[in-house]
Amino acid sequence: MRRPSGFGGRSRTPLRGVVGNTPSASPTARRVCLWTLACAASIGVYLFVRHLSHPSMVDLVVYRAEGLAVRDGIDLYGPLDTPHDLRATYPPFAALLFVPLTYLPEELLLGLGVAANLLLVAIVVRLSMRLVDPDGSRLPPWALPAATTFAIWCEPVFTTMRYGQVNLAVLAVVLWDFTRPPGARLRGVALGLVAGIKVTPAVFIAYLLLTGRRRAALTAIGTAAGTVALSAALLPGATRRFWTDLVFDPERVGRVENAANQSVRGLLTRVTRLFDPGIGGTATIVAAGVLGMLCAVIAHRRRGDAWGLPGAAVAGLLASPISWSHHWVWCVPIAILLWAGLRGAHSRAETLSAAGLFVFPSFLVWSVPHLPGQEWHLTGFELLRSSCYVAFGVAFLLVAARPGAEPARRARSAAALSG
Repeated sequence: MRRPSGFGGRSRTPLRGVVGNTPSASPTARRVCLWTLACAASIGVYLFVRHLSHPSMVDLVVYRAEGLAVRDGIDLYGPLDTPHDLRATYPPFAALLFVPLTYLPEELLLGLGVAANLLLVAIVVRLSMRLVDPDGSRLPPWALPAATTFAIWCEPVFTTMRYGQVNLAVLAVVLWDFTRPPGARLRGVALGLVAGIKVTPAVFIAYLLLTGRRRAALTAIGTAAGTVALSAALLPGATRRFWTDLVFDPERVGRVENAANQSVRGLLTRVTRLFDPGIGGTATIVAAGVLGMLCAVIAHRRRGDAWGLPGAAVAGLLASPISWSHHWVWCVPIAILLWAGLRGAHSRAETLSAAGLFVFPSFLVWSVPHLPGQEWHLTGFELLRSSCYVAFGVAFLLVAARPGAEPARRARSAAALSG
């Protein structure tokens, strides 16, 4: 006769319960621990590589210079004391937010920038997991440290940290706003703020409108308009100049033909060797944006924001005159999305898309000449390598718009009831 478990029995079941409620809890905890150590090692290797390469964090230096221009009352969009004579390219509202950076010594600011971006990588991974797997049923607990371990080495993330860019911060804000409950108060405010800081997130306002979320879209529009009004009150000349002139000048941002420009226009410029895309090129760019957004809307209707939101991001990246390789930090939520799909029933198209993610940690985009004038003379194979993100983006949109197995409408209805 089996003796009952307890202090007087010999069964060790209660001791197992102290460690975890189920036998599988211990292996899960071990995986979390191992991946956390791997993540720490990945960060350590990154910091060592960073030390050897001496990155300038030039964009963070420019942000600080913009804040100084506001403080000192000089022309925000004129010559600044920056490396390579780089100039301000963001709206005046961003420069207002950069003013606090001017009160920190530059060395301290650069160190804080590294720490902040490393933290933002983990935040972006966590928010991406929430977007893809809201109820936590598809991704295990160790996915956070595991994905963070590898995300650091994706070229868009690595280059964002190298330059001290704001891409990860903008991505985190957008993900946070879209993963809030549907009925959350002031949903859209965060999106409007980042649209006022860096114009490109406005593509997500269009996405909200096209997917029937007018209240959030109008909130975002009102917030973005508020950022313009505030900057107009404090910096009237700079605000007028930016929104009537500079916002339409892609040359101010950089060389359109640069191989790091992973947009349709960048590809067309390198292929045709013509700066002016002409009527045919312009039509191609517009079609890429419209069809890309259509794919995003279809993806949202069939499978929700998990596919629709990255689809809208990719549509914006393809249609923008300049989408630097570090703007493609959306590869992180896309990678987590495809990884979660591979853990269940998935199609061959999703498998191929997941394999295509290799272009991001491969740094393939940097394997071609980047010096002024060289992009006009790329070979056929170099042209292919110089546009690998564009190719991946087009393929991802086609996969996102395909008929899905998950009833997105039912999932959205359940979310609306719970919100």
